[in-house]
Amino acid sequence: MPRIFLWALIVIVAIAPLPLGSNRPLAWSLLALEVGLLMIAWSVYHLWTSQPLPVSVRRIRTPLLLFTLACAWVLVQLIPNIPFGLAHPAWQEVNTFFTADVPERITIDPDRTVTTFMRWLTYAGVFWLALQLGRDRTSAHTALRAFATIAAAYAIYGLIALFAAGDTLLMYEKWAGKGSVTSTFVNRNSYATFAGLGVVATAALIFAASPRPRAEPLLSRQRLYDVLTHSLTQSGLMYVWLFLSLTALLLTGSRAGALSTLFALAMLGLQLMWVRRLNLGSRLTGIALFCVVGALTIGFSGNYLGDRLAEGGGQKRLEVYEQTLSAIEDHTLLGSGLGSFPQIFQLYRETETLRARYVARAHNTYLENALELGLPAVFSLVGALGFLAWQCGRGVFQRSRDRHFPAMGLSVTVLVGLHALVDFSLQIPAVVVAYMFLIGIAVAQSSSSRRK
Repeated sequence: MPRIFLWALIVIVAIAPLPLGSNRPLAWSLLALEVGLLMIAWSVYHLWTSQPLPVSVRRIRTPLLLFTLACAWVLVQLIPNIPFGLAHPAWQEVNTFFTADVPERITIDPDRTVTTFMRWLTYAGVFWLALQLGRDRTSAHTALRAFATIAAAYAIYGLIALFAAGDTLLMYEKWAGKGSVTSTFVNRNSYATFAGLGVVATAALIFAASPRPRAEPLLSRQRLYDVLTHSLTQSGLMYVWLFLSLTALLLTGSRAGALSTLFALAMLGLQLMWVRRLNLGSRLTGIALFCVVGALTIGFSGNYLGDRLAEGGGQKRLEVYEQTLSAIEDHTLLGSGLGSFPQIFQLYRETETLRARYVARAHNTYLENALELGLPAVFSLVGALGFLAWQCGRGVFQRSRDRHFPAMGLSVTVLVGLHALVDFSLQIPAVVVAYMFLIGIAVAQSSSSRRK
């Protein structure tokens, strides 16, 4: 049964990017329903068999507490007719102007707050299932290889859609991101984050399959045999997946996505080479293999990204950041309501450039969440994810084997954390589901199997 639940979760993760990254009401509602039903089925099975949890709640008590506090504050934002003058002033203006008696709340958009909160719970469900089902070593390897394959499959589709299907999006003409790989996502930057997650997951599998350091010289026959039998035969398919995901990533033209993935790969390599105490020759061999794959990928598909890097730009985003900071000053403690940024920001478009267009995203997830939740709640939310990353980093040095799992968890957190500084990929359900799936497996494998 645990294997059935694991494959059911893998199927959910695989399907999530298909309907435009699940970033439409029907898609994210079905995603929430699927995760909810799987949670219920797993819980019933677990209670029926009376087995202890594979990963105790004590292992994640600190991030669980921080996330619970953030969720509790969202519920407070939804309380109708909240006392002590905590309601947003906009409700009083509405009631006065329309002579109505609408319940006053902290959030200015209760419907979007409820919807976004439902998505939060969906992501938490994916993390919980991955945490419990990924504690078994074999299951964790299965899940990671499955995700690398899923990412490569979406990369193949994106390349076919761009070069062989007339630059289409699910058989429709693209309305955004024309001339770049977006796979089944509308926004190329969002797909770049998803492809980057696939790159890091695949690279972790390649590191795990690399031969152990030996005493033979670097260019000896035995060392060459080890490279051919381990790196090329056991991980040959993973190198193909890595090449495809990297190619698709570069052809998105996402500057932030490519740079965030580069930092994540560097973090992954430094962690694993440090703990394995490789000699200079072994490190040079590993670096050379990745450089060859990287050079082939960049030579094949790096021109488009180079053109994008040369464009520069970013002035409009700086204006959005400045006005968002002004809005945060007025909502420092209470926030304007989870998911309310598109409504509240329109009141702060002071520059002529911003008044000429409708701004629906801050292109900085931290600023956007700070405006919606208030600083205490956003610190709690970010702290929960940060603590999970810290657990992964600690696991890299505590474990004696399978260190690639926690190293991967810390690296993908670096990836999404950096990209969230300049974009909104963490607001796309399929991207967050993929990240929660990977970080759940990483945290599950971040402690020694001998530890009870």
